[in-house]
Amino acid sequence: MSHYYEQLTRFERMGFTVIVDKTQEELHPRDCFEESDVAEICKNIDNGEYDWFMLRIRVLFEGYEFACEHLGGCCYEDAKEVLSDGTADDMIAQAMISAQKEKARLSEMLNDKSAVECAA
Repeated sequence: MSHYYEQLTRFERMGFTVIVDKTQEELHPRDCFEESDVAEICKNIDNGEYDWFMLRIRVLFEGYEFACEHLGGCCYEDAKEVLSDGTADDMIAQAMISAQKEKARLSEMLNDKSAVECAA
């Protein structure tokens, strides 16, 4: 299934581009919340008072994706609140660690390949 993503923010950090965006959540709220709260939550989602979404963090280097993290079941009055409550920050930190490892791995691989080619 193809998803439309709405960008919440985009910024540069440590030579990487970080993109935080959201898409429609496919899970039903009953899969994430207590049964006693689900009716009220669903009503608020249906009438537009709550935003129900899946969060995605992408970390790119020179336009190539080096890391991606997802978090489903996000429910906020305004999706941008996820940028200030620590949720996105935690995911960005994890994605940055993964991106830095991937950059180091690729760099090492390219350096090894260059050394072999130069020796030939």
